[in-house]
Amino acid sequence: MKFAPILGTVSAMTIAFQATAGVTEIFVDQDYMSSGFFQSDFLRGEEANSGRAVNRTTSPTIFGVTGETSYFDFDFDPSAFSGPILQATFSVETAVNGFFPDPDPSNPSEISLHRLTSDPLAAIDQSLASGPGSWLEFRDSQITTSSIESTTTVDGLGVFSWDVTSLVNEWIQNGDSNFAYTFGMSALLDPEGGAAVGFVNSSFSGLGGDEFIARISITAVPGPGGLVLLSISGLAARGRRRRSS
Repeated sequence: MKFAPILGTVSAMTIAFQATAGVTEIFVDQDYMSSGFFQSDFLRGEEANSGRAVNRTTSPTIFGVTGETSYFDFDFDPSAFSGPILQATFSVETAVNGFFPDPDPSNPSEISLHRLTSDPLAAIDQSLASGPGSWLEFRDSQITTSSIESTTTVDGLGVFSWDVTSLVNEWIQNGDSNFAYTFGMSALLDPEGGAAVGFVNSSFSGLGGDEFIARISITAVPGPGGLVLLSISGLAARGRRRRSS
């Protein structure tokens, strides 16, 4: 009987906290792809006014050829944040990939987002087909199961999201000393193989203006008052029930 009024007060405090937590959107700076189907210029799509409408991500091998990897680079400034953030979500619009069958509800693709230790545009010699410094060496060393940050089921055309909270907090804490401000995308965990997803290329010259351009949405930690409200809300939640992580 005595606990009900406290819960009501905490509920109001939680609402106040949500109102003070600001959301910042950081749009992709450059997005591009690599592919075993390319015979030269092994990273494409990053150029201004690009003729490439989509950047594709496929299974590691597709149709007997080394697969395709999409990359998303951000002009991220850690100093814009005073401390750890509450949540960060990477979102991008999928599009008709123009080469392989697109995912749908009957044939979804498991697409994983990978943290990277270096910037592909700086690390890769785009003229090399293989060997040290090539796109292939970079892909094989960076796009691994151990570098997966999160995985999302893509089952059609639309906007899909991946949780990158821990990675963005790493960026804020250590800058780019551990991980580049760039994501790689793969279908390493797709159970059937043959996955292929196209992402809207932000620099495509034919964009109509209605496309959802890749971005990170960051919910920042509010001021000290907001932190107190979060702490009280958490205590109340634990009083009601224990939640699994």
